[in-house]
Amino acid sequence: MKTEIRAANLLEEVSGQVDGAELYQLRSLELPVRFAFGKLESVQSVETAGRALRLIKDGRLGFSTTTDLADDTTLVRNALESAQFGDPAPFEFPVKQPTEPVACFDREVEQLDENALIALGEEIVEEIKSYDAQLQTDVVIYRSIQEVQLLNTSGLDIQDRRTGLAISVEVTRAREGDIVIIYDSASSHRRQDVDGLALARGIVERFQWAEKTVKVGSKPMPVVFHRLGAAVPLLPLMSGLNGRQVFLGASPLAEKLEQQVLDERFTLVDDGRLDFASRSAPYDDEGVPTTRKSLIEGGVVRQFLYDLKTAGLAGAQPTGNGFKSGLRGGGFQRPPDVAPSTWLVPPGERSLEEILSGLDEALLVEQVIGLGQGNVMAGEFSNNVSVGFLVHNGEIAGRVKNTMIAGNVYELLKDQLLALSDRPAWVFGLLHVPAIAVDGVSVASRG
Repeated sequence: MKTEIRAANLLEEVSGQVDGAELYQLRSLELPVRFAFGKLESVQSVETAGRALRLIKDGRLGFSTTTDLADDTTLVRNALESAQFGDPAPFEFPVKQPTEPVACFDREVEQLDENALIALGEEIVEEIKSYDAQLQTDVVIYRSIQEVQLLNTSGLDIQDRRTGLAISVEVTRAREGDIVIIYDSASSHRRQDVDGLALARGIVERFQWAEKTVKVGSKPMPVVFHRLGAAVPLLPLMSGLNGRQVFLGASPLAEKLEQQVLDERFTLVDDGRLDFASRSAPYDDEGVPTTRKSLIEGGVVRQFLYDLKTAGLAGAQPTGNGFKSGLRGGGFQRPPDVAPSTWLVPPGERSLEEILSGLDEALLVEQVIGLGQGNVMAGEFSNNVSVGFLVHNGEIAGRVKNTMIAGNVYELLKDQLLALSDRPAWVFGLLHVPAIAVDGVSVASRG
C-alpha cells in the first residue's frame, strides 16, 4: 500500500511540470533452475523491483528508470533532462478503458518450489537418457511471479499479477566429425500448458530421424517449415506488419491494406487476449486494452500493429501492442515499442504425415542458424539449416548437413504455398503455427 501511495504522489508532484506522465512499476520474483550436462547446476531465487517514468514535456518524450524505489528525485530529474533531447510525442497518455479480464495468474505455478522444479528437470533429463545416455542435456526452468502497476496523469491506474513457467531444453550429440544440437522450449502463465516430457520426446524423435545422414542436391525444391523452423517464414511478416515500418514506408505491405498479398488459405491473427498464453494480458504496457485481430485474413492485409507513439505518427488507432520489450516479461528498463502479442496461424486439414507422403523429394526444416539473416524487411531469408531432414518418396530419409535455404516469404506464401498442417505447435511462446509447406525454395548443399 505504501508503494502505491508513493507512486500516486510522485505522479501528482510531477504533473505540474509536464504535459503528461506515466509510471510503470514492476516487482518480480524469479526462480531459475539450471541443469548442465544432465546434472543440476544451480538454483537461485532472484527478486527484482523497479520503476520507469515516461513523460511528455514541451511536446517531447523523456524517460528514466530506477531500482531505488525510495529515490523519486533522481528518477524525475533524469526523465526531465532526457526530455530536452527526446523524440516528439504525437500522443497523449490514455484514460482507462474497460475491458474483459484475461487469465494470467495460476495458483499452481505460484506454488511450485525449487524441489518441484528440480524434479521437473530431472524428469526431462531421464527421458533423454533413456534414449541415449551419451547425449548432453542442458535444461533451464524459470518460474516467475510478477506484480505490475501502471499509472498516468490521465487517471489510469492498472494493477495486474502474472505467473510464468518456461522450460528450454538443448540436447547435443557429439560424434567424430559431426555435432547435432536440437533445441525446444515451452512457456505459459499456466502450469498445465508446459509439458516437459513432451519437449523431451519431441527432441528424441528428431534424434531418431537424425541417426542417418544423407545428401541433398542444390536446386529449388519443396520445403516444409516445422516447429521452430516455422519462425523462418513468419519473421519477415513481423517487420512488414509493424506500424512503424509501414509509416516509414519501409514495409512492402505499406500500400497493400485490404489487398490480396498471400494465398487465400493463409490467415494470421494477433491475439493479446488468449487466456494463459505467455504474451497475454488485459492491457499492454501503455495501458491500452489488448485485442484479438486478423492482420492477414484469407491472404488479404487487414491491419497493422501500433503502439501509442506510432499510432500518433501514422494517424491510426493504437492496437494494444505497446510492450516494453519484444518478448513479454522483459522488465521495466526500456520504453514501450511496437511488438506482437501471440501470433496464430489457423491450421489446414492434412496431417504432417499426409503432407510429406505427397512429396517425392523435399526438405523438412526444424531449426536454422542465424534466424533473421537476409533482407528481412523485403521478405527475404537466407539461413544455414542446423536441423533438417530430407524427405524421399514421402518418408524421412535422414538428416542433411552443410545445407542452406533462401527465398522470399511474400512470393512463397503467395504463389508457392502447398499446404498447412492440421496441428499447430508453439514456437518461442510467441507463435502457434502449423507446419508450412512451400515449393520453390532455393536449397544449396556442400558435400
